[in-house]
Amino acid sequence: MPVRRLLAGRDLVAELRLAIKMAVGGTGAWWIASALGAKRPIFAALVPLVAMNGDPFAAVSVSLGRILGVFAGVGIGLALMHVAVGVTWRVAIALLVATLVGIVLKVGERPNLEVPIAALFLIGFASANVSELGVQRIWETAIGALVAVVVSAVLWPPDPIRELERRLHRLRQQLAADLAAIADGLATGTGVTAEQLDDLREHSRDAVRDVFELAPARRALRWSPLRRNDIRLVDDLEERINLGARAARHARSVGRDVADTQVRNRELAAVTRHLADALDRALLGQDRSGALARAVEELTAARGDGDQAIVAAQLRQFLADLR
Repeated sequence: MPVRRLLAGRDLVAELRLAIKMAVGGTGAWWIASALGAKRPIFAALVPLVAMNGDPFAAVSVSLGRILGVFAGVGIGLALMHVAVGVTWRVAIALLVATLVGIVLKVGERPNLEVPIAALFLIGFASANVSELGVQRIWETAIGALVAVVVSAVLWPPDPIRELERRLHRLRQQLAADLAAIADGLATGTGVTAEQLDDLREHSRDAVRDVFELAPARRALRWSPLRRNDIRLVDDLEERINLGARAARHARSVGRDVADTQVRNRELAAVTRHLADALDRALLGQDRSGALARAVEELTAARGDGDQAIVAAQLRQFLADLR
């Protein structure tokens, strides 16, 4: 059971492909640098390992920030090799300076640890001819960076369309569960539980994050030579993901009102179920007119005032957005 929980929600195929790409990139960079005369070209092999990532929305799935970090670390290590201090002091200064530079050149929200790692590697592999060592480390780092970009672009390049489709599927499942809970609450008069409200809020935030990933997906496709033709597919996915995000916001508002009022109304419950059906059809790219017509019919038949009118008004707004 612990193993199943550990693997739950992970794309093991994508992780295996990333491992293979790293191995191919590192080995290829080592071989090319060795063929060009480098001895122990550790930096050539290091760059593909640290630069490649599994981000489906990254341009050719390579972190340019990490590549820059390796270059910065090599430069810091090379400069400190000319400082007349003991090895321990040289390591201490290198780690302090490189870590500070790594904070400035951070990757995402985290410091760029490739800067101190590269500086430490250079000092550790130092030889008598410091200038020759520095030049070799710089050009072999450049070879590693070039190989990382080429391998990432041609060997299982990032697939933003597949990731967007996966997120749309998750969004459909979440909305179906949320609207079913709201419909049940309306049918029984028990409302929506606090736990269900937490789910509604979290699902709404997930949907907003999905919308924010649409622009990076377009960028990744433009930079990927093997995926560029897929950019036309983003338009359809963008429309459906935006609709799902708006629906999640409506579901959150309706759920909050149902929880506060604990209204019991079978017609409003039926409206919610028909809206759920129409929404799911829309997110699948199918015709939703029949389900919308049934929702209008049930909403017209719904009677009540006060709290029931509040919930009906929220459902009416939901219906208008789906039309």
